[in-house]
Amino acid sequence: MNFFCVYTKNRKKIDKFFKLNNIKNKYVIDVAKLILDEDVDNYQDEKTFIKILIFQKLQFAIDKNKDIYYIPDFEGEFSIEKLFNLKKLLGHDNSFNILIFWNEFKKDPQILDDIMNNLAKFSNSQIIKDY
Repeated sequence: MNFFCVYTKNRKKIDKFFKLNNIKNKYVIDVAKLILDEDVDNYQDEKTFIKILIFQKLQFAIDKNKDIYYIPDFEGEFSIEKLFNLKKLLGHDNSFNILIFWNEFKKDPQILDDIMNNLAKFSNSQIIKDY
């Protein structure tokens, strides 16, 4: 199984990526959409609930042997260090990859610096400039 952390602010870009690359065996966990779907008003109060939902979705994808595409919520609290906690949960048998849509983060150098400083911690990386 492959895990991909997808750096995108626009879900349409990753959907286009799936279509153009004919990616079928996938499970997408979009944290921002999950928060909207669950009507979470205050993320701080519901943080544990959201984490449980994410872990349930991860377990479902692992059980079905699907590749996981995880889209963090960049508007809320996001830390690349917290992302590596997922790597520990997935174990060493699974690849831990990153997919970056570069143009969406050009104006936010802190996020790009975090990515570049931690790039070696990922199994594979793919940086897409324009899509």
